[in-house]
Amino acid sequence: MLQGALFDMDGLMFDTERIGRDGWLAAARQLGIAIPETVIAAMRGTGTDACRALFNAAIPGAHYDEAHALRLRYADEVIRREGLPVKPGLYELLDWQGAQGIPAVLATSTRRETALAYLEAAGVADRFAAAVFGPEVRRPKPAPDVFLAAAAAIGAAPAACVVLEDSPNGLKAARAAGCKAVVVPDLTPAPPRAEGLWDACVPPLRDAVPVLAQWHAAAR
Repeated sequence: MLQGALFDMDGLMFDTERIGRDGWLAAARQLGIAIPETVIAAMRGTGTDACRALFNAAIPGAHYDEAHALRLRYADEVIRREGLPVKPGLYELLDWQGAQGIPAVLATSTRRETALAYLEAAGVADRFAAAVFGPEVRRPKPAPDVFLAAAAAIGAAPAACVVLEDSPNGLKAARAAGCKAVVVPDLTPAPPRAEGLWDACVPPLRDAVPVLAQWHAAAR
């Protein structure tokens, strides 16, 4: 049976990737620079140092830190004004997991303070047995560190865990960790199946329930 479900956060649990993208574009306007959509997409799901390198390699002027601060401020203001957008199906999935006794672990590239605030705002902090934050592991996604740490946090074998992800960087990390992977596409389309980065693709998050139920039953 499944020993754990390892959750990405932005773009998977919460519809915050769109806010983040809009924040990058707002920062670009304020700084008078252009941030290509391809750069925004490449930064999705990885760590700060990798994002800084991608950003500064593509955009002259080494504006990353200033743009990132403006992006964070934009996201904070939007969420404060409009509330945290929870993805449809999240509560149903967590309800099913809880009923099956499958521990949920947060495995996000987002910093601890922001991630915990989001869990509290959504009312799901008590649904997670543990949480691992990208800035606190040695290597960010697409390296496997965050998912290996998440599995270890609940004493589970990575091969007996399923990762739920929306980004190619996260899927690469899941594969490198030896986990099963379910992709729930958000702003970035799911990679082609031929790339071997996912075991199931479910457009809405709630459709992950029958997939996980089948795997959980098959592994008994």
